[in-house]
Amino acid sequence: MVQVAGRYRSKHGQSRDIWIKDISEYGCRFFDRFSVLEVGSTILIKVGNIGPITTDVKWREGSTVGAEFDNPLHPSVLGHIIREMDRPGEGQD
Repeated sequence: MVQVAGRYRSKHGQSRDIWIKDISEYGCRFFDRFSVLEVGSTILIKVGNIGPITTDVKWREGSTVGAEFDNPLHPSVLGHIIREMDRPGEGQD
């Protein structure tokens, strides 16, 4: 599991800093303490300095949100995120 600082922006202009807790080429799970995102909504996510990535909210459980990227990340981009941006021990669950 990785932990990467990120940010999302909703279509309504809401922008929040987040901690991305899991990421794959297809999507991610992130922590958003005061999340009001609705399942089915589309957001733009930045993973560190990568993005924006168009993403659909697939589920939400409390402050944890599951999201699917519209287009999978290239394997080399995912590898870079895991190797260079992982910040274990930061953020909160």
